[in-house]
Amino acid sequence: MLLPWLMVFGAGLCLRTGISSLSPMLDTIQHQLGIGSSYLGLLTAIPVVCMGVLSPLGHAFDRRFGLKTSMMLAFIVLMAGLALRLKTETFGLLLLTAALVGIGDAIIRPLLSGFIKETFHDRTHAAMGVYATAMGVGSAVAAYTTPFLSTAYGSWQGGLAFWAIPALIAAMLWVMWSGGAKHEAAEVPRGQSQRLDHLGRVALTLFFGLQAGINYTIVAWLPSLYLASGFAQQASSGFIAVFMLLQTLTSLFFPLLMRLMRVKVAGAMIIYTVCALTGFLMLGDLSQTVWAAAVLLGIATGGLFPIALLLPLEFSSSREEATRISGVTQSGGYLLGGAMPWVAGIATAQMGPVKGITALCLGMGIILLIVVAQVRKRYLQRVQQAE
Repeated sequence: MLLPWLMVFGAGLCLRTGISSLSPMLDTIQHQLGIGSSYLGLLTAIPVVCMGVLSPLGHAFDRRFGLKTSMMLAFIVLMAGLALRLKTETFGLLLLTAALVGIGDAIIRPLLSGFIKETFHDRTHAAMGVYATAMGVGSAVAAYTTPFLSTAYGSWQGGLAFWAIPALIAAMLWVMWSGGAKHEAAEVPRGQSQRLDHLGRVALTLFFGLQAGINYTIVAWLPSLYLASGFAQQASSGFIAVFMLLQTLTSLFFPLLMRLMRVKVAGAMIIYTVCALTGFLMLGDLSQTVWAAAVLLGIATGGLFPIALLLPLEFSSSREEATRISGVTQSGGYLLGGAMPWVAGIATAQMGPVKGITALCLGMGIILLIVVAQVRKRYLQRVQQAE
């Protein structure tokens, strides 16, 4: 059926628009509301903090209300946060909308993982590719078109509030779905649900946080790194476009690439991590490796993200368990990942953009490789137990 695929794509499309649409409008917001730069950062930080702290709510809502009702409640919160921006005249109200967006996102993400686990069975890799691609497309489109939408509407508030419309369309797709009743979120027998030990859960959380931190850091600081390396603004924008295009394509064709490489999740983790490390090494001398670095980092981040979303499903035996593990790993993961651009700013202030960003990214890459070894060990043990 086409509907479940549209539900995944629609929900994924909405999960970054509330944050990415703010980025191109920050200068305008700062000027019109008369706020300082230190307060401005809260608009993008608050949703990430909400996703980090509140992701376990997805599992709690699923057990209390069932999947469909929980998703509808989350969509209502998300749409309220986006629609309220139409009437935002104060910074306090804008902060409230950022929190509502973060709360809605925090609930939807683990629920969507559970839905994919239950619905797609042996096609979960493809579904995760669609999910990750939808998030990338939503983020890019919102960042690019919001200034034009604001101009057309006549205010930045209208440009930001527009993104309530795709959320409404996504919610209507979920209304059409006939599944997700409360009784379907049954608890897995205890003997079956203890496949992942405490160290394994920590490893999955670190994997999610490190790949998110790498992506956030590259997106936030790669333009500054290119400029500091002597490239013009136009050239820098071109390199970033290549990075984002390859990231999106890698996520979209994630299952196909795995088949072409003849690897499973355990092997793909290593391949994409090595790509990331190689790309980080190239950041130190972009005059010789500028295109290669953009290509490798785009491929690496585009592959690591769907793996991070997929791993909780690989270590679970039901929708309920997938939702629970996804909530736990994304909770700590988003807090860790969200802090990395801030750490990058400190490293840049101390060492300069080139050395600071390169050193931080290499450090994250090395730690990620160690974490991958732990996750891979447990993944292979799980596969052996299943055979």
